[in-house]
Amino acid sequence: MRIAVIILAAGQGRRMGAEVNKMFLPLAGEAVLLHSVRLFQAEADVAQIVVAAAPGEVRQVKELLREADLLHGVTVAEGGSTRLRSVAAALPHISCQADLVAIHDGARPLLSAADFRAVAAAAAAPGYAGAILAAPVTDTIKTAAALPETAGPGQLVGSIAGSLQRELLWRALTPQVFAIEPLLEAYSTLDKDFTDDAALLAAAGKTVALVWGSEENIKITTPLDLRLAELILQEREAK
Repeated sequence: MRIAVIILAAGQGRRMGAEVNKMFLPLAGEAVLLHSVRLFQAEADVAQIVVAAAPGEVRQVKELLREADLLHGVTVAEGGSTRLRSVAAALPHISCQADLVAIHDGARPLLSAADFRAVAAAAAAPGYAGAILAAPVTDTIKTAAALPETAGPGQLVGSIAGSLQRELLWRALTPQVFAIEPLLEAYSTLDKDFTDDAALLAAAGKTVALVWGSEENIKITTPLDLRLAELILQEREAK
């Protein structure tokens, strides 16, 4: 089974409050992005890696990978203004010989090899066009009666419209892995933006599996997430 991996690294990361793209922030001694690249390069089934970099940062990403001796077998392409546009920009660089395409957030540097192999195996199972890692929702989720007029902590949102059945709710993680043909077909008819690739495939009528993933597979969004990631890596090192 040949897997091509797209690592999304074009996000702005405004909530991080840093002066640079969060992909370049240090985590346990090396840039956030390098943790994901290093994991995928160690996997025997991964035949190709494409990093979708932010516009204007292609050269910087290449230099980062070169300095870490991780540029071999990696293509760096300019991403787009949204997640799906970045994937669309990376897809032309994928070899047609790939069986599966894994799409991973570069801001999730704590993916484990076991989770990656599990979601790839599920994506290759009969009856599915792909599979995603997900974690069960543990909070009670409320729906608002209307879109809030203001946004931010301490602001009045409005009235509660209802509560969702928590047992059926899952938080989407990455990677999201798909068979190459239905993925390319779905992207060839892309006419609106979706929040993730699984939603795009579902809109195209494809069946996508959920695979229970580790809670440690956090997304680096705020400075608190970066500190939490440091603690998780320290625990792994201690074990």
